[in-house]
Amino acid sequence: MIEAEQTFVTTMGKAELDRVTLRGYDLCSELVGRLTFGQMAYLMLTGQMPTPEQGRMVDSLLVILVEHGMTSSAIAARLTYSTAPEALQGAVAAAILGAGSVHLGSATDCARMLTEALSGQPDDADLDSIAESVVDRYMAERRILPGLGHRTHSGGDPRADRLFEIAAETGVAGRHCALLRLIAEKATARRGRLLPINVTGAMGAISCDLGLPWQVAKGFAIVGRALGAVAHLADEVREPMGKRMSDLINAHVVYQDPPRR
Repeated sequence: MIEAEQTFVTTMGKAELDRVTLRGYDLCSELVGRLTFGQMAYLMLTGQMPTPEQGRMVDSLLVILVEHGMTSSAIAARLTYSTAPEALQGAVAAAILGAGSVHLGSATDCARMLTEALSGQPDDADLDSIAESVVDRYMAERRILPGLGHRTHSGGDPRADRLFEIAAETGVAGRHCALLRLIAEKATARRGRLLPINVTGAMGAISCDLGLPWQVAKGFAIVGRALGAVAHLADEVREPMGKRMSDLINAHVVYQDPPRR
C-alpha cells in the first residue's frame, strides 16, 4: 500500500471508465466542440480557462509558425519518411528535433533574456535603462541577442509584426513586449544596421506576457511546426521528393581520401 507522502499529485487530467477529465473539466461534455485548440492549449498550460482575448492570442501563436517553405525541418521530415513511411511519427519527430538556438528555439532564449532582465524589477522600472544594460552586456560578451534579425526577413519580419498587433488588440502586450522593442531599437542603433524583431522573438515576449514560464516559450513553435510537418508528409505521399533529394545530394557528393599519417 502506498503511503500518503508517496503519492504524486497532478491537476493535468485523469482517464476513468466512462470519462476523461482535464484540468477539472469533462473532456467530452465541456471541452470538445466548445474550445478552439488555442483555448485548450491555454487551459492545459495554465490550468485556467482563457478569456476570449487570451484564446485568440494563443491561437495566433500556434498558427504563425506552421509553415515557412522548404526549411531544414521540412526536408528532414521528407527524408525520414522516404526511408520509413510506416513511421509517420518518426518523420514528424525529425522535423522538430532540430528546434534549437539557430532555428525555432530562440523563442525560449529570448523569453529567458527578458525574464532575467525584469527579475526583481518593480512594475514601474525604467525599461529604457534595462534595455540599455541588456544590450551592453550581450555585446560586451559577444553574444547574439536572441529574437533579433532574420536571414530572409532582413527588412522586418511580418509575422512578428502581426503577433505584436494581435498582442496589442487583445491587451496581452505588456512589459516583456515593450522591453524587447526597446532592445531591438538600441541594438539597431549600436550596430548601425536594422536588427528587426523576428517571429520567435515576438513569440518569446508574448509568452512571458501571457504569464507562462520562459522554459516553454518555444512550445508554440514546436506544436505549430509539427502540424506543418504532417502537411509536408501528406504532400510527400502525393508528390514524393524525399528520395529524389537524397539521390541528388548523393550524386553531388565528392569523396576525397584523407591524408595518411
